[in-house]
Parts: sequence; structure tokens; C-alpha cells
Amino acid sequence: MSPNDSTAQGLATMASAGFEFGDDAEQVAHDVRTMWEQLGRPEGAFDAAARAVAALPQRPEVPLADQARRRAFERAIGINPVEVELAAALAARELLERLAASCGTPR
Repeated sequence: MSPNDSTAQGLATMASAGFEFGDDAEQVAHDVRTMWEQLGRPEGAFDAAARAVAALPQRPEVPLADQARRRAFERAIGINPVEVELAAALAARELLERLAASCGTPR
């Protein structure tokens, strides 16, 4: 399966969002595994999803002079700091790689 596959992208998004919203690794793994099972346990999905994390949409860059204003705006409307998003993406990739290994799917 390719990282461009909608299943891989969906699992990657689900894992990353779970960590962004503050779920622990056990809960995210449960949710992602449940979705994988509902999709028919497609072979290679976790590995492809781990690779798809790198292609998840990122916030557009803003000039240095505008970053403080952007942070204040994001804080005011409840958007996580970009550091939280990046940490969530890394945690998601790590979790998906572990699921790929534990579910016997080829890497």
C-alpha cells in the first residue's frame, strides 16, 4: 500500500489527531486498530500510514515579524501551538510503526 492511499492517509490523520487532542498512546492505538479492522485489515496499512504522516498538511509559514500575532490569534481561538502538532505527528509515526511490526504487516 502506498502512503498516498486514502486508507493510509486516514489512519495517519487519525493517529496524529488523537495525540493532538491529548489522548494517550494506548487510546490512539485502540482507535487506529479499530478503524483498521473496520476497513478489513488491509495489509501494509500501518506501514503506509507511518510513511503518510510525513505528508500530512502543515501550517503555512509566516514571516518572523508576524509569528507573535499568529500565536496570539491561535491561542485566542484554541488552536494548538505548532510544536504540539509536530510532537503529535512524531508520536503518530512511532505508534504506526509499532503497529506495523506487531500486526505482522511487512515494512
